[in-house]
Amino acid sequence: MNTHPRRRRTTVVAASGVALAAALLAAVVGCTSDEGPGTSSGAGSPGGKVTLVTYDAFALPEKAAAAFREATGATIEVRAAGDAGAMLSKALLSAGAPEGDVIFGVDTTLAGRVTAEDLLVPFTPEAAAGVPAGLKLPGELGGLLTPIDTGDVCVNADSRWFREKGLEPPRTFADLADPRYRDLLVTSSPVTSSPGLSFLVGTVADAGEDGWPAYWERLRANGVRVRPSWDDAWNTDYTVSGGDRPLVVSYASSPPAEVVFSEGAVTEPRSVVLAGTCVSQVEYAGVLRGAPNRELAERLVAFMLSPEWQSELPLTNFVFPVVTGTPLPEEFTKWAARPDEPLSVPAARIAADRDEWVEQWRSIME
Repeated sequence: MNTHPRRRRTTVVAASGVALAAALLAAVVGCTSDEGPGTSSGAGSPGGKVTLVTYDAFALPEKAAAAFREATGATIEVRAAGDAGAMLSKALLSAGAPEGDVIFGVDTTLAGRVTAEDLLVPFTPEAAAGVPAGLKLPGELGGLLTPIDTGDVCVNADSRWFREKGLEPPRTFADLADPRYRDLLVTSSPVTSSPGLSFLVGTVADAGEDGWPAYWERLRANGVRVRPSWDDAWNTDYTVSGGDRPLVVSYASSPPAEVVFSEGAVTEPRSVVLAGTCVSQVEYAGVLRGAPNRELAERLVAFMLSPEWQSELPLTNFVFPVVTGTPLPEEFTKWAARPDEPLSVPAARIAADRDEWVEQWRSIME
């Protein structure tokens, strides 16, 4: 069975680069923020620990965490809470009295929810200047959430399966509803899964507000299978993992993961990314209101844009760094897809219409 990066954690801690990253920390922790009780912008090493609230598939970049500890004296404690949606829902319930200091993993489809309960405090690291403007959120949200990584959600196709069947893989959303591809696609549910929700958003962007429900009617008639989670879809149903569906909603970075996590068993991926189905997804971090360690929280968010943290992201979490100029590993340059124009919907519109879209989707599919 193939194991995907979003379900695989790294455990190796390496010391190389720690001293360099510590020296670079002073250059990346500068920030602008609204000062509040317990806030300090001064340098120094406060020690202790800073708690990172995130989703359960997150893999801590271990070398970067060691560098942060070297620079601040503080360790990073990871507190996982289900998938991204469950993590955010739980954080909103404890807004103002959080279980941690920093939240990471709020993505494009969820960003609009952070204002619901005054969850975060404004904070923008100086290093955010190195992030392309197109990845930043507008207005109030942009002052609360800092982009950390990006990784488009796309349909992946099992190239071997299609080659053996003598069938050309689909290319577009419209193709997925073509009878030639009946009973071939599996996706995760937008109710319970972040990539599933991103895929739904992509269909809205592609077919339009009036057209997407009819598109899902066609997908249903064409035998699309819906699973509760990405893990179910990839590891159970996808043919690369031994299932019976050669098309799966996953990530643009899934192909290199096949090679890396095969531990030498394969030298190139079977999966190919269908660029015409890619939907932009950015993951953000923010400082939780009421964070017990506000200074360390700000320093951690800033450090997540450091060269050490950004350069580790591709092979720990299989996402693309957001800071311009960050080098990519060979596996990414060879096999990961970077669509020129992935589909997207403004965060404000997603926040306003997401619940209605999901309910309409339920009425069609359930």
